[in-house]
Amino acid sequence: MTQGRIIRSLCALLILALAVLLFCAGGYLGQKYHQPQVVTEYEVVTVDRVIEKVVYTPIEKVIEAVVYEPVETIVYEPIETLVIKEIEVPRPLLQFEKLAELKQWLSNVKLIDIHFDVVDQMGNTVQTFDCDDYARRLQDRALQDGYIISFEVIRHAEYNSLFTEKKIPNGAIHAINSVIIGNSVYYVEPQTQEIVFVANLD
Repeated sequence: MTQGRIIRSLCALLILALAVLLFCAGGYLGQKYHQPQVVTEYEVVTVDRVIEKVVYTPIEKVIEAVVYEPVETIVYEPIETLVIKEIEVPRPLLQFEKLAELKQWLSNVKLIDIHFDVVDQMGNTVQTFDCDDYARRLQDRALQDGYIISFEVIRHAEYNSLFTEKKIPNGAIHAINSVIIGNSVYYVEPQTQEIVFVANLD
């Protein structure tokens, strides 16, 4: 009798346990497949917002390199600091082309205001500034103007036979100048500017 009750009690408990299991399983399955409409809408909205996202597409951007080239700078100095220097440029020496050109040039040369002096037979001079000084002075003046005039020493006989404005004593020597014009040679007395023809070169 007692054993029968125990078996019935165990069966009842087993049936009760199965009922609880079935109830729980049904609740779980009902919740999974029969969700409320409100919850479903909420999840849909949430899923849509999660899916919607901003995608950034990388764009290749070329940056041009800036190259700085050196530029020549001009520095202006104040006028007060500028110094102008005169540079002497040598020019070629020229021969007189015509006798008239020589005469014109001699007329522009200022004569030295000293008496006509010669060297005597003993080599003595009347004054310290004598004939060779005149000849050298005329030669220097010609070089300054770009002309060629030579220095000559002449004896009394030749001098007195060629020049007419002045005469020198016998046996004396005298300093004069000579000029080449074309094919001809001329003597020039620097103290009187007298010009005499001497000879042709050819």
